[in-house]
Amino acid sequence: MSVLVVAAHPDDEVLGCGGTIARHVQDGERVTIAILGEGVTSRNPTAHKANTQSLSDLRGAAREASDLMGVTDLRLLDFPDNRFDTVDLLELVATVEAIIADVKPNIVYCQHGGDLNIDHQLTFRAVLTATRPQPELQVNSLYTWSTRSATEWAFSSIFPIFIPRLFVDISNTLQDKLRALSVYENELRLWPHSRSLQAVEAACRSNGAKVGVEAAEVFDVIRVIN
Repeated sequence: MSVLVVAAHPDDEVLGCGGTIARHVQDGERVTIAILGEGVTSRNPTAHKANTQSLSDLRGAAREASDLMGVTDLRLLDFPDNRFDTVDLLELVATVEAIIADVKPNIVYCQHGGDLNIDHQLTFRAVLTATRPQPELQVNSLYTWSTRSATEWAFSSIFPIFIPRLFVDISNTLQDKLRALSVYENELRLWPHSRSLQAVEAACRSNGAKVGVEAAEVFDVIRVIN
């Protein structure tokens, strides 16, 4: 079994499905993480030197987080942070298609298409296009995750609502998720921010309680082919 996780920014992959990633690895499945955006330059677009150091630090955190989840295949791309809408959608699609052709995943996870963040929206559109059903395509399942401080901040009257249809038991991998997330110290916020470690853990435990387990991550089901 081959699994592909496509995220817009470093830390999105852990926020959305870090426990699920660790569980796939523990189950002996091959996991690839592809992070499309560099995740930094929108914060200080004129400070080149500061951005160079921040980019290096963030990429180092992404590698450490992947290691903590047991992932050995991490692919870091450099699409402009919070400016995916300045890139031709076809270029994003072609990038994801190339990764899919190489990895040949059976399962793909990506961001929810109704998130407030434009990069999340376009990541979803690129993945949805790249995984369109074709006779030679290996992708049987496509799921999207909810991202803290992006999914819940979108207005339902404007953006598609995230509906949790799949609950993945991460009781045994919740701590792996939290350890991996903790290395993104510059991306985390203090409680009671939605993107604090406490809020992330509380959400996982709340989702777990809905289905009678200690902790769970939730996904919307875009397509499953049996």
